[in-house]
Amino acid sequence: MTHDTLAPYPSPEAADAEIDALIRHAPQLCRLEVIGTSTNGRPIRALRIAAPNAGGRRPSLLVTAHIHAVEYIGSYVARAVARRLVAGFDSAAHVTALLERADVWMVPLLNPDGATRVWQSRGWTRLGSSRFTANGVDPNRNFPFVATDGRRGWNTGRDKPGSPYYRGPLPLSEPECLALARLCRRQRFCAAVNFHSFGGVVFIPEVQGADSARAKSILAAFEGPFQSHQTFLRYRPVHERAATIVGQLDSFLLYGLGIPSVTVEVSRPGRHLLLPWNTFKVFWWANPSNPQRWADNDAEATVHVLGELLERSGGEPCQPALPELADQFA
Repeated sequence: MTHDTLAPYPSPEAADAEIDALIRHAPQLCRLEVIGTSTNGRPIRALRIAAPNAGGRRPSLLVTAHIHAVEYIGSYVARAVARRLVAGFDSAAHVTALLERADVWMVPLLNPDGATRVWQSRGWTRLGSSRFTANGVDPNRNFPFVATDGRRGWNTGRDKPGSPYYRGPLPLSEPECLALARLCRRQRFCAAVNFHSFGGVVFIPEVQGADSARAKSILAAFEGPFQSHQTFLRYRPVHERAATIVGQLDSFLLYGLGIPSVTVEVSRPGRHLLLPWNTFKVFWWANPSNPQRWADNDAEATVHVLGELLERSGGEPCQPALPELADQFA
């Protein structure tokens, strides 16, 4: 790693090329779908991984990453999960069992405009710009929500343009968020995992509604089972209050569509931040200098937890607590 590049991270185009290479390597397992386009016309790509000849309506699980412009490590880990699923089919019993029963959908680059902006600036970016879409909106505050009584947190969505947590003029104003929302409503995922950075924690949304016991049981897969497969750092589960997470993807999926969903904050800041050219560079706060170490820590744990989520959910989403959230978009 040198101070004038973002190595060892690939550019957004090179990351897409890794997915394309995986599809060419295992076309019997992988299928690519463009689920929408960004504000600047870039494709939003979803990779479906399933056993050969899988047909009919099957359970589906979702993995997303890189919703915030600067968070390259999340996409790095998501691609590692995809490679492990492909490599493990017919060679690892837990992977084969998972893919024979369910489809795993990966959206490894949710904010292609933001990722490109960060890449072109060589990682020099302000806090807000490190998160935003091309429209200056935090995409992880742009999802439909119903305001909930209670104390809000520092990271609750804001109505003021320019805030790092600006939720936008309307829910789903951002085409990236709308494309994902439509995919989730169509596929009725039984659970979702969303990679962010950093902090080494798993954020678990507060459960509400008539199906709360079942949702809690599914989400409890991230309070031990997930961590048991992490190799050197076991992430701490953190429960978030409903009043704190308005407009975020986890709360929209859980409350609006009944999809138990968590945010995995990959990695912790390392010694590379002591280098003078990294200290004030937001990119290196969000992304470790040794991403493969964190892929090794998290990718296999994610593969195992996807199987656990499938078992706990029975392949079906929960009853949504606020189904009206899913009526806000066509």
